[in-house]
Amino acid sequence: MMTTKRLDNFEVVCEWASCNFKGHTMEELSDHMSLHLNDYLGDNDALEELEEYACLWNGCEFVSMGSPVELEVHAYFHNYHGKLKFVGSQLLKSRPDLPSCNQGLHSNNLVPEGSDGYVCQWEHCDSTFNNPEWFYRHVDNHVESAEPQSFQQHQLALFCPWTGCDAFFKIRYRLREHMRSHTQERLVACPTCGSMFSSNTKLFDHLHRQAEPVESLVCEHCGKAFSSERLLRDHVRQHVNQVKCPFCDMTCTTLAALKIHIRFRHCDERPFPCDFCDKRFKNQRDLQKHTEVHNEGTVYHCTVEGCDYSCHTFQTMSHHYKRVHEVGGMSKYKCHICDKVFSWCYTLTLHLRKKHELKWPSGHSRFRYRKDVDGFLKVNMVRFETVEVTKEIMKNMAKKPQSLRKSQRTSSRNKRAAAAPESGRSSPAGSSSPSSSSSSSYSSELSGGEDVSSQPSPRGSDSPVYCVMSTIPHIEEEPGGLSQEDCDGSGTSGAVQALTEVARGLGMDVV
Repeated sequence: MMTTKRLDNFEVVCEWASCNFKGHTMEELSDHMSLHLNDYLGDNDALEELEEYACLWNGCEFVSMGSPVELEVHAYFHNYHGKLKFVGSQLLKSRPDLPSCNQGLHSNNLVPEGSDGYVCQWEHCDSTFNNPEWFYRHVDNHVESAEPQSFQQHQLALFCPWTGCDAFFKIRYRLREHMRSHTQERLVACPTCGSMFSSNTKLFDHLHRQAEPVESLVCEHCGKAFSSERLLRDHVRQHVNQVKCPFCDMTCTTLAALKIHIRFRHCDERPFPCDFCDKRFKNQRDLQKHTEVHNEGTVYHCTVEGCDYSCHTFQTMSHHYKRVHEVGGMSKYKCHICDKVFSWCYTLTLHLRKKHELKWPSGHSRFRYRKDVDGFLKVNMVRFETVEVTKEIMKNMAKKPQSLRKSQRTSSRNKRAAAAPESGRSSPAGSSSPSSSSSSSYSSELSGGEDVSSQPSPRGSDSPVYCVMSTIPHIEEEPGGLSQEDCDGSGTSGAVQALTEVARGLGMDVV
């Protein structure tokens, strides 16, 4: 068994019941926890099993329904969680410049819901573990012993042999990083709130997000301010959809998001079956969420004095705490048309679809919301796209016969208007600027090809629906932007001109 690198002054306190044991290695902690479990669960050959097994770790209210193995997995994860919090505390001691976490200690010892163990899906390996520390070390051993294989033009690459994965990498370090996407291994945790992260940088981001924003670090597309340049850069990328789905009109911000979209919208495979009923699911997370409906009784109870709220899941409890007990509570959702306020995003979605008859573009499955200047969450109205994606969409639209467009526009005059809210600005007639390297479209993807310009707007007036053009300045500096040949003398890109012509061809005004 490979051992992890030694941590200086490593010390984790056992918080099982009234125990105050201090472990200085993960081996010590694991051996100590096995003693607690043997005392608590008794002999494995016992004639009668209990109906439920409650976790005795301080501040944890997890209950395993009829499964002592699930409790063992859960208990060993507390040890691993303690190690990650120690790593986080040591890291923050070396970075006194970082802001502090203000989320409180209510979730410090809450860990993700467990399972019946960890299964290694490396090729020709079916090892199982009830301790996450041993599982992650086992997978690391696989990575270290992996042999490079021949690739294109006599090159060598390290292929990922995990079940169902065909990724490959040139260096071992990248393979090791990639394996964490399969094992869900986390490397560090916030010592204050207990949140776990896959890298030190993500822990730093977690703290910076809670710090006061800097006035100069403001997103020019939505006005949101941030406390670090890194957070601002990551945020701006979310405004730009750079990858187009090959099967529909959906565009995504990242390749990973596109993979998720294809898996859920274009694939029928459901490889994760429920052990308690006939339902099957497309990923492990959905299966775990579904399994909770088979549990009897409640698992989590609110730790705030005087609050008797309880629920089945940690996520629901976290949502309750933020909404009810944090200062200011959670932001409310507000209709941008009639200003009606809702507590939940799905109720606002129903309102927009039923009351105002709004639709989302082809390929999308929901509205997206963002915080407006008044503090309310409102539906996003614009989607920004890179030039390459915009050109591809325009090319696909140009292939549609002109006669088909005319017939669609004619038949649509008796239909209801359909708006297509998307990510970007909260007003369809918002301010805009000339685009030199990217474009954004509002209502350019209409359900069924309807012509909304001849229909009343959702607000009830006769004003047309607009196609808003905006610019993404940072794209200009990146490779793949438009060349000077793509722009006319006024600085307007050919992509914008072409999209303008398409929009007018559909009967929409352009601003």
